[in-house]
Amino acid sequence: MGKLLKVLYVEDSAADAELVGLELRRGGFAPDGLRVETRDQMVSALRRSAWDLILCDYSLPQFSAEEALNTLHNSGLDLPFIITSGAVEAEDVVNLLKQGAHDFMSKESYARLIPAIERELRDAEVRRLRRQAEDKVRILSRAVEQSPVAVVISDAQGVIEYVNPRFEQATGYTAEEAIGQELGFTLLDEDSAQAMRELLASVQNGREWRGEFCHKHRDGQLFWEFVHASPLNNDQGQPTHFVIVKEDITVRRSYEEQLLRQAHYDHLTGLANRALMVDRLTVAVASAQRHQHLAALLFIDLDHFKNVNDSLGHSIGDALLTKAAGRLSACIRGGDTLARMGGDEFVIVLPEVGSALEVQQIAEKIIDAFARSFTLIGREYFVTASVGIALYPQDGENPHLILRNADLAMYKAKDLGRNQFHFFTEDINTQLMQRLELETRLRHAVKRRELELHYQPIFNLQTQKIVGIEALVRWRQPDGSLWAPNRFIPQAEDMSIVAEIDNWVLSQACTEAAPLLKAGGDASPMRLALNVSATQLQVPGFDRQVTEQLAMSGLVPAQLELEVTERVLVDDDEQTQRNMNALCELGVRLSIDDFGTGYSSLGYLQKYPFKTLKIDRSFVSQIIENPHTGKLVETIVVMARGLDLEVVAEGVETEEQRQRVAELGCDQAQGYLLGYPVPIAELYHRITPKAQ
Repeated sequence: MGKLLKVLYVEDSAADAELVGLELRRGGFAPDGLRVETRDQMVSALRRSAWDLILCDYSLPQFSAEEALNTLHNSGLDLPFIITSGAVEAEDVVNLLKQGAHDFMSKESYARLIPAIERELRDAEVRRLRRQAEDKVRILSRAVEQSPVAVVISDAQGVIEYVNPRFEQATGYTAEEAIGQELGFTLLDEDSAQAMRELLASVQNGREWRGEFCHKHRDGQLFWEFVHASPLNNDQGQPTHFVIVKEDITVRRSYEEQLLRQAHYDHLTGLANRALMVDRLTVAVASAQRHQHLAALLFIDLDHFKNVNDSLGHSIGDALLTKAAGRLSACIRGGDTLARMGGDEFVIVLPEVGSALEVQQIAEKIIDAFARSFTLIGREYFVTASVGIALYPQDGENPHLILRNADLAMYKAKDLGRNQFHFFTEDINTQLMQRLELETRLRHAVKRRELELHYQPIFNLQTQKIVGIEALVRWRQPDGSLWAPNRFIPQAEDMSIVAEIDNWVLSQACTEAAPLLKAGGDASPMRLALNVSATQLQVPGFDRQVTEQLAMSGLVPAQLELEVTERVLVDDDEQTQRNMNALCELGVRLSIDDFGTGYSSLGYLQKYPFKTLKIDRSFVSQIIENPHTGKLVETIVVMARGLDLEVVAEGVETEEQRQRVAELGCDQAQGYLLGYPVPIAELYHRITPKAQ
């Protein structure tokens, strides 16, 4: 049978209370508990029974830890009060510890529960003994000598007349050395000295005083004490002596400081974190508004930092971030705040600046600081910085708007090529609003039927006949104009909605093109070509989706050609490989689009059974003027021949280009010379056997 433990649970969950009870029994206690959920229930329980311990949930539907702590204080009882919670802010915990809570622990892990309870029971016993000593100190000097806390008695002017053995242990000074000194002779700094003056003034006026002091031990170490000072009055009610009882709270203060540091500082770099930065920025804005001066915020992002993490690992990336923080620290002035927002993003708060030029000079200093290489694991790496700048008051009158605008300016610096700074302008804000409007409309483009397909014919250069059509998506705008894919597909990829557009293109193209391709007859079957994004190829079961569309439209697999870019091959995603292999087995043609503009190699071309290679229009456009381009195209054609690939020249716009690509061995071509992308109905007269 374990040691009886009377536990008052301030808890709304019976299950949680039961779990704690099980933990107590495993720890050798025999818990006798009562669970309460409201203030009235707690008051009643404290009046009816004697308790050894209170375990309190941080937040209850009708109650809170702070209210429960106040209820305990109002009862006059001194019981160990331990807070339990699933999630709570560090500052809230510190606040409750300052108000008298004894410990805090997470409901996720009760590993510390038994040791904490044993410690708090011991501490409660110490406090009980201390109270007895304080009651007897006025009449029993022997009790003071045995007190577990330091006790000092001074005259009415604060000159020490007596110290107990605990004082000697706490400070390192003997009684002989302490007697005759002023009460504050061990204090650390002026702040503590000011608090001591307040203590003397209070007790000299007959009032008790409580507070905390930082002291310096005789050996130089610092320690904290909680001090309770009381006056000793004569028969006329005049204070003749002061009794000071001091408790060492160094461990508690260390715990509080650790929690506060975790709440306000970045663990990797030691810089201020986002929460502290926002607080400093708020103070800076208020000061700038009050004194009518400028303030500024610099938002800094390291360029291509992801490459370091991906190639060298996160531990090396963390080392680089630490070095980057050091370089940034060297660029700021006294009184400025440098913070790490997370990842490779940093912020500098300049609470007072004379002009935009002064801010520019700091930004230039930052850019110069990152011009030097970083030495990591014995090698040099260059990581530059992009800096966005926002000023108060012209770029925002509240901290969050200033932070947002500096962030936008930083992205503008990246758009302009990185490794530079950029001030926020209203144009940036306008562009953001336009982009947000665009993204909102694009998100609903499929549902609102705003997308259309145009088809461009693909010609056989030998027979001069159409052998296929490429489906090209268009987005109709409110003014009636049509946008080509390059104006909205990149945004769709960023928004992760490109798969929805791809699905629509596949379904619509198969449905619209099937009658036209069947009208061409079986003698020269044509194919339907359409682009497939990297995102679409990473969808499990994409081959089944293609099979369903072919079945619904009546097209045979060989009539469908899916075009992929070189980037898809370089990514080398496993799901992409599975889908492409399944499509090949199905009989669908695969084409590599815009060849020559990416980073593919013969190894990637050999990995899949491609049927077609499309030479990018950027080469075709220069094939007449630049002999080197002609040689490059000829090399590509020879390579394709070796891999048994048909070659399509894209972007043929002049007769000279058509003749030249034919001379170089291209099988097929498409471009404005041969036919513009048009709605499906306009192609019928060119596709049918009679028209050909």
